[in-house]
Amino acid sequence: MTPKERAIAALNLQQPDKVPTMEIDFQLHRELIGKNLILGKELGKLMGKEKEKALQHNAQIYVETAIELDYSAITVHPPAIECSPGYIPPWSYPDFEDELKVISLVYKYAEDRFMVAMGIDGTYSIPDGKEYLDFVYSLVDEPEEKIEEAENRVNQAVEIMKRMIAAGAQVMYNCSDYCFNKGPFLSPQMFEKFIYPFLKKQTEALKAEGAYVIKHTDGNIIPVIDMLIDAGPHAIHSIDPVAMVDIGEIKQKYGSKICIMGNVNTAKLQLGTEEEIIESAEYALKCGMPGGGYIYSSCNAIFEGIPLKNYMTMLKVRERLGIYSDLETSRCCVL
Repeated sequence: MTPKERAIAALNLQQPDKVPTMEIDFQLHRELIGKNLILGKELGKLMGKEKEKALQHNAQIYVETAIELDYSAITVHPPAIECSPGYIPPWSYPDFEDELKVISLVYKYAEDRFMVAMGIDGTYSIPDGKEYLDFVYSLVDEPEEKIEEAENRVNQAVEIMKRMIAAGAQVMYNCSDYCFNKGPFLSPQMFEKFIYPFLKKQTEALKAEGAYVIKHTDGNIIPVIDMLIDAGPHAIHSIDPVAMVDIGEIKQKYGSKICIMGNVNTAKLQLGTEEEIIESAEYALKCGMPGGGYIYSSCNAIFEGIPLKNYMTMLKVRERLGIYSDLETSRCCVL
């Protein structure tokens, strides 16, 4: 099977020949292949042929990385439109049209071997510290206005993502974070009112465009997991071990309904010993793989600061344990 075929099988709750792997973000391109992406203000300064060359350079890096790591999907970095007006994050594409060009180039260079992944999320997420109290008060004081705003946010996000899909994106990550380590930032009752219906609408709209949808949120999702799954995504990520969410329990209870993506402990990848990384990786594979419907990844993203050798240790565990012909498919780590 090709890497793409493995992901499609897993997302459809089937069992491929080998467990697929991919990340919602990978930032160690320089360490891996000796090349840097050109993003943020650096890209924003370029014009004409220089910009076109930079976009092609980025697309080639994404594909080279996928080949090197045996990824099933290539994640293109997001546009700056998700951030505060006037602020250009160093990991973004300042011009949305440039983003679409890179998606198209990656789709072309991938030659149907890899899926192309992209996405934003129009649903409410945990506000930052300066806005948190005002946001929560507004849900109580102005509920109808906040519902209307939620509707508008999702409508706008869907239109943007439709253009990404038309450009070649096949996997859409929806990455609004809803939960802290102890639970969601809204009560289940408020989540059902202000987030769930709009997440469901967004998911259904993207699926109608032919995309595979993966819902990401960190933290303890248990109080709202039934709503997350009922919203209809193909997969859920990150099954956060830092928040004590157990991938074995999630797989046993929900594995027949949704693809599980995760959940090697990113804290261990950053600061843990080799033994701790291997332990977390083995646990994720042994719990997630049985019966298919599983994508191997970290519980967050492979960000700058994670030693490349630690990540490669995680991927070596997949090479050793990730072949389905070697797996007792009835085996699960939860007793």
